[in-house]
Amino acid sequence: MAAALRAPRVMEEKHILITGGAGFIGSHLVDRLGARNEITVVDDLSTGTLRNLANAPRKVHLKRASVNQSDVLADAMKGQDVVYHLAAKTSVPESVAMPPEYWKTNVEGTVHVLRAAADADVRRVVFVSSAAVYGDSPETPKVESMRPAPASPYATTKMVGEFACEEIRQMKGIETVVLRIFNGYGPRQDAVAPYAGVMAKFSAAVAANQPIEVYGDGEQTRDFLFVADIAEALELAGERPVDGEVMNLGSGQATSVNEVVRLLSDITGKPIRASHKPARPGDVRHSRADVTKAREKLGFAARTTVRDGLARTLESMRAASKASR
Repeated sequence: MAAALRAPRVMEEKHILITGGAGFIGSHLVDRLGARNEITVVDDLSTGTLRNLANAPRKVHLKRASVNQSDVLADAMKGQDVVYHLAAKTSVPESVAMPPEYWKTNVEGTVHVLRAAADADVRRVVFVSSAAVYGDSPETPKVESMRPAPASPYATTKMVGEFACEEIRQMKGIETVVLRIFNGYGPRQDAVAPYAGVMAKFSAAVAANQPIEVYGDGEQTRDFLFVADIAEALELAGERPVDGEVMNLGSGQATSVNEVVRLLSDITGKPIRASHKPARPGDVRHSRADVTKAREKLGFAARTTVRDGLARTLESMRAASKASR
């Protein structure tokens, strides 16, 4: 079984469009696909950066534009085989403060991408959704058949994006695949935002020799998935016969915040300084993906252990810290 999971049929010489391709996950997808394919990136660089594309395997066609610029999208879609739609606003608290902006980018932008792809006869659109659509339900693991219960404007926009994929699939015949990513982490992830991922924040703090902040008792758990594994799953979603599927992307393992601290201490060979803060209202206590569907439909299983992924994340944060001095 394990050998079968690690022998995917890869894309060869496809024309691929990646929205949000200069961002955290998008740029790792460019790295993975760029050597074998013609890559076009549509990104307004509001959160992404050209630095993320500096080591792309070969030339990337960059269109600096919003996914709400229909004329740019129409031109970019010509001749594309697969579209990966990652461009989105992703902060839950920011979405609470600015719901109209999130609707415009995440819903209207997704509709524009889907329509442009259908008009250009693109074969497939892979839409990157989020585990946030499951909401605050304590039930775990999260299974795709669970009723969505979004608890923030951000989560709602992702749910509506999923509905839009199915609607245009039925209306226009274009293939769509939805991937609900759990807690992605790795190099290039933003560690500065107030609600940045715990892996990025902790790694950046350790790299800067600063104490980390643990909210609550630290026993809350998350399903962490390393970004290189996410890129592999995305590639498979563009190629495998999974039209119309909605699938979780996670490791299937629950890791506590305290375990992340312990792993960092083990990696660095010294105790990690930590300050404890009150638990944040509304934080989900436990989250873990049921990964059966991704394993059976995509042949995907996470390759990277949390320890190895955390070590690579810390290494990248240390390199960034040195470069900024």
